[in-house]
Amino acid sequence: MNNILKIKNVTKKYGTRTVLSNINFTMNEGEIIGLVGPNGAGKTTIMKIITGLTTKYDGEVFIQDENIMSMKKSKTKKVGCVIETPGLYPNLTGYENLEFFSQISGVKNNDEISTIVKMLGLEDAINKKVKTYSLGMRQRLGIAQAVLSYPPLLILDEPTNGLDPNVIIEIRKFIKYISEKKKTTVLISSHILSEIEMLCDRVIFMQKGEVIRCEDLKNKGDEIATTVFETKNIEEFKRFFKEKNIEFSTEDVDKVKIQKNKIEIQQIIKELINDEILFTSVYEEKESLEEKFMKTVGGDINV
Repeated sequence: MNNILKIKNVTKKYGTRTVLSNINFTMNEGEIIGLVGPNGAGKTTIMKIITGLTTKYDGEVFIQDENIMSMKKSKTKKVGCVIETPGLYPNLTGYENLEFFSQISGVKNNDEISTIVKMLGLEDAINKKVKTYSLGMRQRLGIAQAVLSYPPLLILDEPTNGLDPNVIIEIRKFIKYISEKKKTTVLISSHILSEIEMLCDRVIFMQKGEVIRCEDLKNKGDEIATTVFETKNIEEFKRFFKEKNIEFSTEDVDKVKIQKNKIEIQQIIKELINDEILFTSVYEEKESLEEKFMKTVGGDINV
């Protein structure tokens, strides 16, 4: 995979107060990574450094192997961003805003603008002045503006904060689209942990200006996981697992748990079916991102 972003030993201080301490992580092409942590953990600060909004810091930031400190302004289209409130012109229509920013970005394909507008559900509002927009419309227009040139890297700081569920779904679908089809790498922060869990490939936990844990959210086929079989024939399951020398544990009177990777589980299911050993359901038992957050950081994410 192509390396798009590399953060190397980044530290940021305001006077004697350290807000980021020795931050290190990398992102690959098309990857979606979530930044989570309590308020004041340093999420927005690291995003501002990546986008060049904050320029005084120790350490190095590379985008496509180029140190951002040596980048010319003409190369800023390598990064699209929506940090805090989108910067829009309220007396222009949504479309006029996008036309203006497309000229700055060097995008001349109006069909591409129309595609982005449609995917973000802005067709009905795009010819209205931005000052009439709701919060959700402004957020979607801000995202549209940020991805006009389909930059290699997109930074989104709390893009779904305070939005209606239907708007959140549209934004989630669009982020997945640009990641999968346009190979845009996305760094996103959010207090909505369920959204991060559904959207991201990896999550980075931050607390008090430090990265304290990185977690892969996509279970690969060779990774061990706990699988639960629900059955009315628990004795048959016990016999089967004993014959196959598979370690298991029972829970209640109708659940059997084993720890195997996905490939092994698929084979076990085939053998159970061949042996006519019935089960009502089978599922992977996973710790939710909220549970992982509580164990890692503790307390409330809004603290």
